[in-house]
Amino acid sequence: MSKKDTEIQVIDSADGVELKVGTHTIRKIRELPEGKFEVLTADDKHLTTAMTYADAEEEAIRSYNLAL
Repeated sequence: MSKKDTEIQVIDSADGVELKVGTHTIRKIRELPEGKFEVLTADDKHLTTAMTYADAEEEAIRSYNLAL
């Protein structure tokens, strides 16, 4: 499967949103109390903080694609 054929699912979770490829969680996005959004790896390591959800989602997908 090439990068362009990868389907990423966005799924609501108790802590925020999980981005999954198949059954594997690749990134997590959580809303912080101050209204910003934190992007985490699957094992909860901090990647970045974004001002909007759209920016957080874009960064989560970009960082996953660069890791491939």
